[in-house]
Amino acid sequence: MIISLTAWTPEEKALSLEQARAIERCGIAEVVPGSRDDLWIVRPGSKIGVVVGDGWEVRVRPRITIPRLAFLLGYARDPRGWRETVATFEREDELFSAIASGFSHHLTWALDRGVLRGYVRFDERRQDIRGRVRFGDHLARGGGLPLPIEVSYDDFTTEILENRMLLTAALLVLRLPRIPAAARRRLLRARAVFEGVTPLTAWRGIEAPPITRLNERYAPALALAELILAGSSLGTEYGDKASTSFVFDMNKVFEEFVSTALAEAMAPYGSDLREQVKDWSLDEDDRLALKPDLSWWVDGRCVAILDAKYKAIDEGLMKHPDAYQMLAYCSAYGLPRGYLIYAKDSGAQAVEHKVRNANVEIIVETLDVGKEPEELLAQVEQLAARLAQSVPLDRAA
Repeated sequence: MIISLTAWTPEEKALSLEQARAIERCGIAEVVPGSRDDLWIVRPGSKIGVVVGDGWEVRVRPRITIPRLAFLLGYARDPRGWRETVATFEREDELFSAIASGFSHHLTWALDRGVLRGYVRFDERRQDIRGRVRFGDHLARGGGLPLPIEVSYDDFTTEILENRMLLTAALLVLRLPRIPAAARRRLLRARAVFEGVTPLTAWRGIEAPPITRLNERYAPALALAELILAGSSLGTEYGDKASTSFVFDMNKVFEEFVSTALAEAMAPYGSDLREQVKDWSLDEDDRLALKPDLSWWVDGRCVAILDAKYKAIDEGLMKHPDAYQMLAYCSAYGLPRGYLIYAKDSGAQAVEHKVRNANVEIIVETLDVGKEPEELLAQVEQLAARLAQSVPLDRAA
């Protein structure tokens, strides 16, 4: 069974109770009873992707086109090299086909000159001495026995993080159904080339090593591997067979794009743009912690608070909790205004709200993520200019 949905667009589907529960558990959509006993209303939110279980599959498409989504994802990770990273996405109109095709293309190109090697440190128990003996560990763990010996040594090997990331990403993509045949062939070939490399067992939060002249040919493939590893997970909770999920939260995608693009656009203004500062609270006893998405600091003082939101908006109005949250930020930081940045395709409209009896303005800004990349970046630059113009007012407040 395949269920295809669009973000924020509920649909009534014929499901068994077990299927409804499985979809609810996977977190990609909410499921509530429908108009008949065999019908259920499936309500996707901001998460997009695919979850494959035992005999069922749920796919949630974004509202924006795949090339525009690819730009948001690619720019957040590499604001200068995003064009090369996402170029192959233009050939596909389905998210997973696009990522599989793009990743397999860049991976094949990276491996055409051979697999990279590097020095990796190993800590092992061995029957012979290699490298340096860790006498403290040997005495603590050996129980007085001469063998095995605890040693540490550096080996020039293919077991470097770059190769392990690329192999793990390839194996995860190969688990997804209906990826293009050409992409599958390229990934199978890469799997064979990586023979002897150990896949990662825990990959959430893994970041690629810095790009240098030694690994620069891996750069586009590593950028896509980071995306795949960040959105992928395996489990056995959705049926008898192991499940595979590949899910992006558009809230996080949009937030990461805004953070990166705004930092780039505000650099000419002497920007000190900080993400999710945790050392601030609403109350004097520091029990009500605050963590805004973005804050702009000048001379050690916060002069602007910004929160990026990608969520469905009704009648162009922000959600009330967003307004309350921003009011709390402005109150705690002593600011006369705060900025809520929404994706325009969510239905938001640019507007200013003056809070009664608080001398605070909540300014709603919108970015049209459906525009061409250059146009969207121009919108970010215009937003940065408006923020810069407001700084003298904030300093005088």
